[in-house]
Amino acid sequence: MKKLYKSFIMALSMFTILPTPYVEWDDEGVKNMMKFYPVIGLIIGGIWSLIYYLLSFFNISIILKSIILMIIPFIITGMLHLDGFMDVCDAILSRRDKEEKLRILKDPTTGAFAVISVIMLFFIQFGGINSFLEKGYSFYILLLIPIISRSCAAYFLLSKRTIKESSLGSYFKKGTSVEDIVIMICCIIIATIISLIVIGYKGVIVCAIMVLGITFSVHKCIKEFGGVSGDVAGFALVIGELIGILTISII
Repeated sequence: MKKLYKSFIMALSMFTILPTPYVEWDDEGVKNMMKFYPVIGLIIGGIWSLIYYLLSFFNISIILKSIILMIIPFIITGMLHLDGFMDVCDAILSRRDKEEKLRILKDPTTGAFAVISVIMLFFIQFGGINSFLEKGYSFYILLLIPIISRSCAAYFLLSKRTIKESSLGSYFKKGTSVEDIVIMICCIIIATIISLIVIGYKGVIVCAIMVLGITFSVHKCIKEFGGVSGDVAGFALVIGELIGILTISII
């Protein structure tokens, strides 16, 4: 139990900016970190939902509410997954050969395609959140979206071949097993069932389209790069959450 607690704290400190107790980082703790990725999603979703609820007590415009809700997940994660999204967009949109795309993926500098992509992402996500607020949907959807996105992204990171250039992706996979993959699948199923219970058929539609969107995103990256990486997982996660917001704002 103590080892699992340590892994949870390590995961929380790695994937969020939330303050955590100090624990010594070691490989034993790393191998259990991915087990807690859906829990990290639950925590982020909980904060996201709480802020959504608290904003209802303030007399502010729907535009300002939309902006706040749009940036909350990015702030909580310290822009970690947004960085992966930008790196992947930079590489894929370069339309170069595979080797050059891999070089661009690992390049620490930010290219024009990354900047353009993140601006488009913000505009589309703002529109989706704005529509979500206008329709007055339950906060439960904001609670569930981060769980599904992280469970699905982690499933592909753990089950697909890792790009050899991805040291971080290989690092987080080290020591994991089929058990970790099963946990991700179970979390997706449980989140879908809860979505059906608290939101109805629309919740199931959101979950299904998110999973399809993340699956397509990952397989597109595998085709382009020959495997998955931490950046690819971040890219797929951001795309999945965007799809979730857009889906609930449309149906």
